[in-house]
Amino acid sequence: MSHTHNLTSTKCAKCGACTVVCPVYQRTGKESYTARGRLHLFITLRKKTRSRAYGDILSKCLLCGACADVCPRGIDVPSIIRQTRCDFPRLAGPLHFKKLLTKKALASPHILDSLGTLQKNLLSGIPRESGLRKLLPFPEIAKGNEAANVLSLSDYKNTANAQISYFTGCMARYLSPTISSSTIHLTEKATGAYPAVPPGQTCCGLASYSSGDTEEAKKLARRNITAFSDSHLPILTSCASCYTHLRGYSDLLADDPDWAERAEDFAKRVCEFSSFFLSRIDQLSFSHTPSSPRIFYHDPCHLRFGLQKILIAPRRLITIASGSSPLELPHGPQCCGHGGLFSLAQPNLSQQILDPLLDEVSELSALQVVTTCSGCLMQLMRGTGKKASSIRVEHLSILLNRFLE
Repeated sequence: MSHTHNLTSTKCAKCGACTVVCPVYQRTGKESYTARGRLHLFITLRKKTRSRAYGDILSKCLLCGACADVCPRGIDVPSIIRQTRCDFPRLAGPLHFKKLLTKKALASPHILDSLGTLQKNLLSGIPRESGLRKLLPFPEIAKGNEAANVLSLSDYKNTANAQISYFTGCMARYLSPTISSSTIHLTEKATGAYPAVPPGQTCCGLASYSSGDTEEAKKLARRNITAFSDSHLPILTSCASCYTHLRGYSDLLADDPDWAERAEDFAKRVCEFSSFFLSRIDQLSFSHTPSSPRIFYHDPCHLRFGLQKILIAPRRLITIASGSSPLELPHGPQCCGHGGLFSLAQPNLSQQILDPLLDEVSELSALQVVTTCSGCLMQLMRGTGKKASSIRVEHLSILLNRFLE
């Protein structure tokens, strides 16, 4: 561990503010899993004493940012943990190999494309009424041919008169194309033209970055910056986690003299989904239903604890589109427990964080749950499927399209 991290760690006042908001601590009650506990380990443990138990403690972090958000001394604990994971990649905790495979798949469009095709081909022979379909978290796959008429994203790479570019992210491109088609349709309505979808784009690199593989994250960042270098258009993304990471390219490549300026320019162009469409709300016309749609909006941690704290825009957008304000939890927004690769490394703990959230949403008598984070979507879809819940979980773009006149 670097000397810088030790100096940063000693700033901790041990006030306990981080324990109150930590989803992992709330479920386990273990001090070692809090930001305060981890910082104490960083100071006291020497390299020779670090073990798999130490690595397991590092892996039991969602990187949600709640601790950094409330820290009175402004300690960026998630950054420290990411760097520590980079220093000790073999101590990533349980299911390390599965995490590695997932990270590599996200970094390779060819692998993801093959996986998506394979999944659809396997499902083609399963009867529509089979319970196996209910276990799958991707609605357009589970319902058969809903996405069959979705145009290829390559059709939009050289769209004339485009006012904005579109960074799809992995889920919208490979696993749930209805998200990308809905976003493209909304963009056409809001700007008068289809967005440009550069063909060279790849995974944003957040999975690699969170696991500590900074070099892989930088490689993916350079590929995306190059892919979007043909224009100076704003860059819209439909994934909240992608948005946060893309905006962070300027920090990720700040020490690279050949890429720092390009990364800074790229980051400034990135637009958050709900904020963008709220700014173009006058170009969108919605048709309200007579009854309340009873919609619950789930706040992605990347937006809730980011520098901009994007909380109002998605709620305002839902209210305008549906004619009803979204439902709210009695104790405020909660983490769903996905945390990117956290749900792979710690599936039981992830489920323990998710279950109380789903129970509270059910008590609200919500009919629909919407969000803009790909990871949150997968987690919520999996959770409602496991509980055989009738609640519809979908991306905000799909909801908005349904209310469009």
